[in-house]
Amino acid sequence: MISALLRLRGINMGTGRNAPCHCGSGKKYKYCCLNKKDMSPMILTKEVYEKDFLPVYDLELCKPKTFIEFEVVLPFHIPMYISKTITLSTHEGYLSYRFDMVTTNESYKYPLGEVVPVLDIHKTKMLMMAAIDLDYNEFLKDKEGYYNTYFDILLSHLNQLVLSYMVSSKDEDCHYLTKEMLQSTILVRKTNLETWENELSLFMLHPHVPFEKKPLTNNEFNEFIRLQGVVVWDKNPFVMGEQHVLSAKRYFKQGFYLEAINHAQISVEVLVRTLFEELLKNDGMPADKVKGTLENTSFMTIIKKKMSSYLGGIWDVTQDKTEIGQWYKNTYELRNRAIHRGRIPTFKEVDEAIHDAIEFRRFILKRVKENKKKYPKINEFFM
Repeated sequence: MISALLRLRGINMGTGRNAPCHCGSGKKYKYCCLNKKDMSPMILTKEVYEKDFLPVYDLELCKPKTFIEFEVVLPFHIPMYISKTITLSTHEGYLSYRFDMVTTNESYKYPLGEVVPVLDIHKTKMLMMAAIDLDYNEFLKDKEGYYNTYFDILLSHLNQLVLSYMVSSKDEDCHYLTKEMLQSTILVRKTNLETWENELSLFMLHPHVPFEKKPLTNNEFNEFIRLQGVVVWDKNPFVMGEQHVLSAKRYFKQGFYLEAINHAQISVEVLVRTLFEELLKNDGMPADKVKGTLENTSFMTIIKKKMSSYLGGIWDVTQDKTEIGQWYKNTYELRNRAIHRGRIPTFKEVDEAIHDAIEFRRFILKRVKENKKKYPKINEFFM
């Protein structure tokens, strides 16, 4: 838990974009060192530590022996002064966040033939640091494990800072952060605070790196064109719902866990409601009555009371070992907790939720195929 005392301290705090550069050139910072590449971005030295970090630590609570620095670039910009540093006193140690900025220009996206300054895009470069009461040699015994542990701790508290900034500034461009939203590999440095021995290395956050896609084969191209005709002419009411499964996987890969779990559940709801509509039509129900029935029948009523009479099979959500039981526990209830309570699911929870949503969808399609003699027209949609 964060202590009641939230300490803010500026390291070179006067270095705004328009302030004199701290290198002493006399130029503004934005025209001097702001965009210079620093091959050693980590800031910790014995002098910096004693001047800027030790004074804000309560050494009676924690006497740090090891210092860890991670450098990441956020997918958005928090307009803090360059080198502004926030330090939190936590049970895990002292956590510090140093704000910086990187600027890229997106003129290449347009046929302009030159770099246009108005297309500069700013993002926040963040140095996340942890000073911990753990012997350096003990740390070395499982450095990868400790890197993962403290990166997760730092990211969790960073999300609290981001949320506080979002609420206070009403900045809709910011959002919660997960590892998958950041670079696949980042710089990390560990330092022995007793001997000042240190090591700079690379740390892999996730395996999702860009790759070149293979061109479509002739068969894949023909299938794409066939489905394009189906979509354009609205021949298959189930096709549009398939996008939600892909959206869930895409959001998961990008690290948007809340959106991923929501689309996993939407993919089930769209399939079930569309199927229920087609079953009502198959019964010969008039279009206006079908519409009214759909509007007045809740999703869970369809699941618990309608589908078994049409398709047979087990539709009891309390049966944990079945596809429907796993979906209900790991997807449906998790989505409700996430949406109604605002809790961001974990990586493992989202992985299970998407898997179980897909397995439940497969169960539904299997039931349709096993009733193909009873509903031949509906079965054709899935051939």
